[in-house]
Amino acid sequence: MYKYKDNKTSISDIPFSEERNDFGTERYVNGLIRFIEQSDAPITIALQGEWGSGKTSLMSRLVRALCKGPESQFAGIEINTWEYSMLASPEMTVYKIMAQLVNALTNKSSDSKKKVTKLLNGLYRGGREAFKLIPYVGVAMEALNVPNENPFTGNETESISLADLKAELEKAVKQTITEGNKRGVIVFVDDLDRLNPPVAVEILELLKNVFCIDNCIFVLAIDYEVVVKGLEPKFGKLTEKNEREFRSFFDKIIQVPFSLPVSSYRPMDFVLDSLVKIGYITRVERDDDRIKRPFSEIVEYSVGKNPRSIKRLINTLSLLSCISECGAEDKDDFIHSRAGRISNFAIVALQVCYPKIYKMLQLMPNFLNWDSSICTRMNLHLKNEDGEEFGWEDVLDAVCSADNYLSQRHNDIRDLLYLIQATIEESKNGNDSLEQNIRSMIDKSSVTGISEPVAESEVNQKRLIDTLHRRVSSMIRSRRPDISEIKRKNNTGNGGLFLSYPDGKRLEVIFRPRVTKDKIACEILLRTGAKSPEHLIGKSSEEIMSDPKVSEAMAAIDRTITPLLKDVYYFEGRTYPESGLGTYFKSFSDEMKLHIDEGWLDGNVAADVSYWINLKSEELFSDRNVIETITDAILAAYDFRKVAANF
Repeated sequence: MYKYKDNKTSISDIPFSEERNDFGTERYVNGLIRFIEQSDAPITIALQGEWGSGKTSLMSRLVRALCKGPESQFAGIEINTWEYSMLASPEMTVYKIMAQLVNALTNKSSDSKKKVTKLLNGLYRGGREAFKLIPYVGVAMEALNVPNENPFTGNETESISLADLKAELEKAVKQTITEGNKRGVIVFVDDLDRLNPPVAVEILELLKNVFCIDNCIFVLAIDYEVVVKGLEPKFGKLTEKNEREFRSFFDKIIQVPFSLPVSSYRPMDFVLDSLVKIGYITRVERDDDRIKRPFSEIVEYSVGKNPRSIKRLINTLSLLSCISECGAEDKDDFIHSRAGRISNFAIVALQVCYPKIYKMLQLMPNFLNWDSSICTRMNLHLKNEDGEEFGWEDVLDAVCSADNYLSQRHNDIRDLLYLIQATIEESKNGNDSLEQNIRSMIDKSSVTGISEPVAESEVNQKRLIDTLHRRVSSMIRSRRPDISEIKRKNNTGNGGLFLSYPDGKRLEVIFRPRVTKDKIACEILLRTGAKSPEHLIGKSSEEIMSDPKVSEAMAAIDRTITPLLKDVYYFEGRTYPESGLGTYFKSFSDEMKLHIDEGWLDGNVAADVSYWINLKSEELFSDRNVIETITDAILAAYDFRKVAANF
């Protein structure tokens, strides 16, 4: 690796403290700041996002922008609920958080503080009965088996009510903003989604009923899913019938939900800068497309856009580099080459995000040889009704199909493995076997732990594939009754069809959907590979394409494929940027010419091709026009393959 004197060995996972946005969503943050500045109070805003998506960092930005400095318009109060829950029972957690809020709000008023303390002590003393007056809170306390204990001391016996407490808090808040010349008070409550869900719901209800005060804005870090779990003692498990009750509770507490724009994150600047920081790539390489492109694909296929997962991946990589440097002199030139570092990054990404697949690589590094033996070692049971040998993709399909999370990320895992294979095989330094190079990287990475996986995709890939199976098969049958048999592929996380020919041979079609950026990209892989006749072996693309049979077959498939590539916005082909082609191929024959000229076909006159259907939602794949487009491409490939068999 490349180390400079100012290189660091890790990337901190604490919330960002600088006035910056490393993931390219500045307009969302600025928009939220402006909204809060101009809001009428009281109002409650929820920051929502999955584990590690940046809720605490965003809250820190809001505190600095709205409550810091002499020109700030708001007094800020920060409450980290997780801190108050440490070594505390559920009921003590609620009491301590409430006490801290009261203390912060009455800080400027000694008279209010004294009176509120009396009220609060009395409220604690009769806590069970008082809190039962608040809807749902009593239910949560019953579910948590809250005892009758008073965690605070005091001899006050003053009769109190929630209205008395609220009146005193309003008086204290008014004094605070008057003396500080502020517009209002903003209370930032972080880490609610780390609490026991019923406790989080109890705190939300207290905020609504006790702290709904003029000139007071609450900004909470909590997800709707946490509220759902916390309300189960009241409503039972979430179903379609009672979903409205859950949503009504959330809407009553939260006036404005703000979901972190994770789908709009642009993390690659942060990733590349971090890799430079830990010395994994050089400052010059940071702007090299041969580095940027594969690293971007690896991040997309593994940790995605989750900031915490990205940092964990980089820190794992850095730790492995440190361990390597502290051992004997490393004579493995490949691991230090550009291709080696790309492959190694992909291996570590597999380890961090897909530990089960990484374990399979440990057992059998050359994944191209995965067969029934690896299935036995992984306790998998594959059935093949056709009696054909299993390929490595069949094994991967079976592993992913047995795991809900892996089934959602199946295509990303496959693409990672393809990237590793291509990177090693195309490297001049990768002369050793695929197995030897992968084993070397596995040996170096096996000492590190495994992090939590990223969140599942929202797209139901199995349902999408089933839709394609049913609708495409039906349309093929209606348009081509001469195709005697159309059979679904078995035991696969992908989808696919076999279209039979009269002589018993078949065209294989594979459907591979996955989420990419803001769209669903479904790959349509067509097994159109065809061998060259002997008289064309070794000939140039011009000579091969001038052969009457080849020319006629290519022209026939182009009559379908070329208009689709030109006119159908969601139908796209493959690019090969390393060959200087910056746009999609305009035709099937254009792609075959490149394959032949680059020597990729190894005696074949045609290769398998992939086309992508890129749509914004799963439902659009049911549209008749989309099904017709997919069917057109499949039937064109079917007819081409039939002619190509007689070249």
